[in-house]
Amino acid sequence: LGIIINTQLPGNLALSCLLKAVRGLLNFLYLMQYPCHSSETLFLLDKAHALFHDNKEISIDLRIRTNFNLPKLHSGCHYLTMIRTFGMTDNYNTEYTKQLHIDLAKYAYHATNHKDEFIQMTKWLEQKEKITHHEQFIRWRL
Repeated sequence: LGIIINTQLPGNLALSCLLKAVRGLLNFLYLMQYPCHSSETLFLLDKAHALFHDNKEISIDLRIRTNFNLPKLHSGCHYLTMIRTFGMTDNYNTEYTKQLHIDLAKYAYHATNHKDEFIQMTKWLEQKEKITHHEQFIRWRL
């Protein structure tokens, strides 16, 4: 916040919106790291999340981002529910799906002839899914 506090924004954009967005995001990230939450910290977490989302459009206006289609940003919408359900956020993250994505992409790429990879990788993944579903059906029937 100290870096942007006295910044002059182009096009007469409101610095207050940028400050609120950054403050909301930082507060949300810091509150998420608490090992234990109370009703007060959950209220503050929700308030920080709302503050960021109410002011995030300034990033698009400043051409910092073109959209906010980010999985980790979207997952923030579910944190309150997850904390209330599971009590903390220590035991889950997006690294599991990231590693799965990397492995599947590698295996699919190696199955191609390295020309028009995307089409071949898509077909390989579809076939892999169909085989997996069929194996599950057979196991279920036995």
